[in-house]
Amino acid sequence: MFLTDSDRKKLSIKTKKKIEETLKKNQKINTKKLFDIWSSIALETEQHFESTYYTERAQPWGYNRAKIRIYLYNKFIKDNHGNFEKKVFDLLNLAKNKSPQSTGKDRKYPFKQKVFPDEMNEGDWYALPGGDVEYSNSKKIQNPYDISYFRKTKIPFFKGPLDQENFIFTRKWQSLYSYGFIFGYILSWQNFIRVNWNIKRKDNDRNFPDVDVKLTKRKINYKFEEILSENLFKKYLRNHLKIDKDNSEKIFSDIQKSIYDSKLTLYLYARKDNYFTFRARNFKRTLEHHYEQVGTSEFLGGILNHRKLYLGNTEEGRFYNTVLNSRIDARKKEFRGRAYNYEQFLMYTMSLEFLSPLDINKLKINEKDIFLRFAINRGKDEFLDYAFGKIF
Repeated sequence: MFLTDSDRKKLSIKTKKKIEETLKKNQKINTKKLFDIWSSIALETEQHFESTYYTERAQPWGYNRAKIRIYLYNKFIKDNHGNFEKKVFDLLNLAKNKSPQSTGKDRKYPFKQKVFPDEMNEGDWYALPGGDVEYSNSKKIQNPYDISYFRKTKIPFFKGPLDQENFIFTRKWQSLYSYGFIFGYILSWQNFIRVNWNIKRKDNDRNFPDVDVKLTKRKINYKFEEILSENLFKKYLRNHLKIDKDNSEKIFSDIQKSIYDSKLTLYLYARKDNYFTFRARNFKRTLEHHYEQVGTSEFLGGILNHRKLYLGNTEEGRFYNTVLNSRIDARKKEFRGRAYNYEQFLMYTMSLEFLSPLDINKLKINEKDIFLRFAINRGKDEFLDYAFGKIF
């Protein structure tokens, strides 16, 4: 059921009230099921597979493109699964001061593309393999919303513009960003490579050439994987950032507390939001019974095209400036893309449709926790951008 803007505003008011009541009770809540990075990663991956299979059915060259992509996907999983600790640490060392960028060369595959004998024009069947990506510190991309953007900074793993770097130093959050990025990157790698999934494809013949893809978790030892991610994180801090054992233990513990036992935890629980973000939903559902989490790319599009959608009646202040600066970047500088900055992420976290963004101080949410969530999700996103660039 699709609701009017007025109905959606009423739903936001209802959600706001639930948030306030939940934070007031301040009860410890188990959010392990809701805060699921695998479901966030699977959603974005499903979309890539659906696009691949859709083209396979819709275009003469789709068969060859699908064959190439499935090969590249299986190769990427295989290449990163063996000697996995070295593989993820090597990637992190590259991510420390480089970004995923196009090599300008085509991806390689070890077979000839198939051309069916009854076709007169063989060119109709040839699929471009797509350009490969590798980590690079080239500064050829000037758009900070582009995932390939790079600028050398004094903050390990942060490659963003100078004004954002200065903000992080002003708050003294530079180490927090690095730790969060590493944590998110390792979790993203682990869930994409090791936890992985079974791929269920269903051709939608009623809406040809649509294809529905559902990824389901493989049967694995989740307790082992949980311990593994913790050990990988702490070992990387010790061996590559030269942080001693006690401090690496504390850093991990602080991250866990921020995710699962903070005011932000209760806030996200009341909204029914996953801690781990995604770019966009498969389709927009407007539900009567609860407010639905939107993707970060959906949100960025919203603040550019519909001022009141996330600002409500706000006419000044930090969030108003976020929208203003985002529109200047998009309309005057022509800077658009999937990457988001912290001010946008803060607004994304605190916004409800058609209301003024919620006040973190009134809700007594520590902004540091929101910044850590930003860093963790930027780490998650960067690994996915690298993986998708190698495959799709």
